[in-house]
Amino acid sequence: MLRKNYMELNWKPTPPTWLSVLLLMLLLPLGLTLPIEWGWENGPLENTQVLVLGCGLAVTLFAARQNCGNRKARNLWRWLALFWLLCIGRELSWGRVFYQVAIGEHGPKFIAIDQLRYGFLVNPVTILLALIMLVGICRNGPLTYLRRTELPAWDIIVFILAAGLNVWFEKGASTIPFLYLQEEVLEEWAELAAYWSLVSIAIAGYKNYFPFGRGMVNRQGFGNATPPMGE
Repeated sequence: MLRKNYMELNWKPTPPTWLSVLLLMLLLPLGLTLPIEWGWENGPLENTQVLVLGCGLAVTLFAARQNCGNRKARNLWRWLALFWLLCIGRELSWGRVFYQVAIGEHGPKFIAIDQLRYGFLVNPVTILLALIMLVGICRNGPLTYLRRTELPAWDIIVFILAAGLNVWFEKGASTIPFLYLQEEVLEEWAELAAYWSLVSIAIAGYKNYFPFGRGMVNRQGFGNATPPMGE
């Protein structure tokens, strides 16, 4: 039976999806009870975020390697790897976290970005790499990929909610008294949930691709299956 040639949502949770949902559910229970220090820059939550982003990078590199016989698929995954690298650089403040100069009431303090030897290059190089990444992704058929992929619906919902809460905790939680003291922890936990949901989406995108529009999922990465006769 032919698969419909448009994007489909998969509402069946997978183990990575369950972890996304769990992280979101634990946002308030743990976000309101964990020590304030956990939300500091270069603290446990931010370091965990870097590890999660590293998992996303590993998934995309593995998917690129598995698709060595499909040039567009391989290149698409390679360009997506740059997204994870940029996120890791952002979480590490482009290297500032390795130069702590003091620690105060609200956490450690680091040197300014312009004090880094390469600090003047950070913004222009980041913008340039982001633009190059977007061009590279667009040139390798992302819409075709999306039309032939079952994306995890619950992970997408978790990402939208977690990203929205992250922005709200960063900008507006101080207006609610009982959230004020924990807003940094809540913000970082929401960001962690958002990052993991993206990793789960990447895992599903690699595993749930229907390479030739057929009903069987190619679990070894798209582009490696033998097409049916006549295609």
